[in-house]
Amino acid sequence: MPFRGRFRPARRADRPVPEAPTRSLSPTDATLDVRILPRPDLPGPVLLVSASRKAGPAVERNAFRRRVREALMRILDERPLASPAVVWVRPSRRSPNGCRLAYAEIEGQLRLALSRFRGTP
Repeated sequence: MPFRGRFRPARRADRPVPEAPTRSLSPTDATLDVRILPRPDLPGPVLLVSASRKAGPAVERNAFRRRVREALMRILDERPLASPAVVWVRPSRRSPNGCRLAYAEIEGQLRLALSRFRGTP
C-alpha cells in the first residue's frame, strides 16, 4: 500500500488542532484516546499521533506511530471518511502498557472511534 501522498506530517504552521479539542470518541476504559475534528478546509484526512516520553522509549513510540498509521490507512481504504478531518490518536493515560499496544487492539479501537464519528453503530 503506498504511503506517499496519503498523509503528510503536520507542521507547526498548519495548526490543525483547535484551542479547545473535542471530547474523546473512545470509551472510558480504552487504551487509546481518539479524537476526530472535522475540517472541511483540508484536502484530505490528516493524522496526528502523539505519544509522550512517559508512554515508553523512542523505539516503542515510533513503532506505535507506524502501527496507528497502517491501521488507519487500512480502515480508510475500506471505508473513506465522508468529509476531511483531523484524526488525533494518542495512548490513553489509563493505559498501563503505554505505547506497547497490539496492532489488532489499535485497529479495533480506531474502527470504533470512526464509527462513532460517522454516527453509525
